[in-house]
Amino acid sequence: NEDEGQNFIVDEEVIKKEIESAELKNEDVVLEIGAGFGTLTREIAKISKVIAVEKDFRLFSYLIDKFETDERIMLINDDFLDIIPPKFNKLVSNPPYNIIDRILYKLNKYDFELGVMIMPKTVSDKLISENIDSKFILIEKTFFSFQKIMDVKNDAFYPMRRVTSVMVKFYRNKPSLAQYVLLKDEMTTKNAIIRSLWDNFKKTKKESRADADNIIEKYNIKFEDKAVGNLNLNEMKILINALNDYKTN
Repeated sequence: NEDEGQNFIVDEEVIKKEIESAELKNEDVVLEIGAGFGTLTREIAKISKVIAVEKDFRLFSYLIDKFETDERIMLINDDFLDIIPPKFNKLVSNPPYNIIDRILYKLNKYDFELGVMIMPKTVSDKLISENIDSKFILIEKTFFSFQKIMDVKNDAFYPMRRVTSVMVKFYRNKPSLAQYVLLKDEMTTKNAIIRSLWDNFKKTKKESRADADNIIEKYNIKFEDKAVGNLNLNEMKILINALNDYKTN
């Protein structure tokens, strides 16, 4: 059922390309979201340890039967959006398309080297393009750098997909003040800046407040009392440019 996102990758060449693109090493711990029938899981486990998350209990039962004795595979029966995953340093995943934006958004919180993911072309085109037309794309580009690996044919999946798919590789950008502020999306903009400077740049509370006031004044930020998560696209652009421009030393 495509609405549930249950289309399983069955093309061995595509799987091989995913594994190759992730540059897996023996010491890597790989997160896989939506393990399905474990086709990708098995290939990852030939090289690295894998944390395979599968929400569907019937599929999870099948995975238990298949991989129970494999010490390199940790199986989790849960929705990725509801859990705090164990520590991982790479991601290789063909997640359900209907929650791909929420998965990427959640991945902002985790410190890992790189990810390889198959996603709808409608999403990949925007992540790879220079043009930023939504808050979601702007936020994701603050955390990650995306590049296209290959188009994936509809019949690489079972059942066959109706939408065009693309394999994408993405790297974690260097931690920045903008990232720390965006992660505090429930705080007001000003408090999120103060807190980020204080927590992440060894500033005193007094210095953090002074610096936040300077940023707000210098970049003419008129929305300092608005929650970061409620900013519109234009406000978010102003904020990220200001934070990226600001020297934290």
